[in-house]
Amino acid sequence: YTTAVRRMSRIAGVRGALVVDLEAGVPVVAELSEGVNGMAVAALTASLFRRSAQAADAADFGALGTLQLEADDGHVVAVDAGEVVLVVVAGREAQLGLVRLEANRAARALT
Repeated sequence: YTTAVRRMSRIAGVRGALVVDLEAGVPVVAELSEGVNGMAVAALTASLFRRSAQAADAADFGALGTLQLEADDGHVVAVDAGEVVLVVVAGREAQLGLVRLEANRAARALT
């Protein structure tokens, strides 16, 4: 898990990366910039990911792979990795395509 988090944290504009236990909603491994509340990000992202997975299933879309939240000053990207989810907190300046590509690669390595 540590390798995946470090890999994501090296991307320009990334303010933090976490591997989150999907059921418990707690970080297993995290590397965060100052000001990023890892416990809150982990708990809320796990809850959103679980509920979005239920919505995707109810809509007959199949399994949820990636959840992306866009806010005024940045993004939160969460990628399914089995019993955990890889979460990346990226500022507005981050290249979102690169963040998503690397997050998907790192999550596949975790499964």
